[in-house]
Amino acid sequence: MDKSSGFLNIMNYDQHVPAAERTLQLLELLAATPEGLTAQELSTTLDIPRSALFALLNTLKGLGYIEQARPRHPYLAGPRLRNLHPMTPTSHTTLIQAFYEAITHTPPEETIALTLLSNDRVFVLAEAPCQKTVRTVMDPGEYMNAVENPAGWVLLAGLSDAERHHRLNQEITPALQERLMQAKHQGAAHARGRDQHQIAVPVCSNGYTPSAALLMSIPTFRWNPQYTTDLLQKLREVAARISHRMGAVTYQPYGTHNMQALGSSVSMSTQELETFLSGPWAARLACVRPDGSPHVVPVWYEWHQDKFLVVAWPGSVWANFVLQNPAVALTIDEPWPPLRRVLIRGMAQQLNTLDLPEGEPALYQRLQVRYLGKTVSAITDGQRIEPQWTAFAIPPTRLIAQRERTRETNESHTA
Repeated sequence: MDKSSGFLNIMNYDQHVPAAERTLQLLELLAATPEGLTAQELSTTLDIPRSALFALLNTLKGLGYIEQARPRHPYLAGPRLRNLHPMTPTSHTTLIQAFYEAITHTPPEETIALTLLSNDRVFVLAEAPCQKTVRTVMDPGEYMNAVENPAGWVLLAGLSDAERHHRLNQEITPALQERLMQAKHQGAAHARGRDQHQIAVPVCSNGYTPSAALLMSIPTFRWNPQYTTDLLQKLREVAARISHRMGAVTYQPYGTHNMQALGSSVSMSTQELETFLSGPWAARLACVRPDGSPHVVPVWYEWHQDKFLVVAWPGSVWANFVLQNPAVALTIDEPWPPLRRVLIRGMAQQLNTLDLPEGEPALYQRLQVRYLGKTVSAITDGQRIEPQWTAFAIPPTRLIAQRERTRETNESHTA
């Protein structure tokens, strides 16, 4: 201060304040990186000397704009920064869009959140609230303890032991290990609290490895076993459609590790079979190569008038194999209880557009709706089937449809 003049002597920055610029850059960077950044990463990215960086980090941490779980851990957006604006990182734009499009196809009966794993916490990336008067809220930008949350369990279950230890920086307790094994076995996780019951299922961008999780929250007063079972099935269908939109051809969380023996089984009823075959589950088509060796590939199908309709994408080699030897088999199953499985054998018949209900373009549109959740009106002419697509009908010569025998099944047989 210039005491002789009585006015503050403001330094001339030409309307540019480097310290303010650094602060905003750091906050924007952390807001766009839910998994957090280390001091070294921040220093390198922002080109800030370490001494100045730590002074800035300590200030922002004290004010609650950033936080750090433990010393030397990554710095994360704090509650005050999250409250300024819900974080929607540009790197996750495709995932968020897939989430909202899938929700449009299947409006949620209870609030659903799209979540990611961020070190030892679960980060809410997007939320789709239900329309009921009483509902739970999971705000985008909200963090939850991964060790205590079903979304954290299904995401941690997909990591190796070394990755889990790195993220949690703690030993896995027997209780947590049991929860992770159950999540991997069931393809879902559950937690019932005093106020809400939560269900989580994984989203798998490659079809097998969890990359995100859907978390549904049900007020406890609305919870009952059958309602939760129905919601879980619908939640899995949403997760499958999001996974397909992200590039997955199939939806088999945790891969072959989760394939279980069917054990004691019963035949599905006609209604159970129709319901199962209407879901967004890929089939595995087995055909024979010219050298006699088997060839197995995931395919999307439609069950129509007691026939399976499948389409070979342009350039699919299996279409040529089937044209040479039409004897094929299809397997459609789910890797979680009640372990419904359908096994089909038949002779594939090549179809032309006149053989298909409403033609090849309509079949392609129906597959888009079924597996991606797109509405027909959202499918443009540029996405219509071209002549190089090959469609087949597979009338089953043998069809086996079974599911795991449940306690309810045993009770009905003994009643």
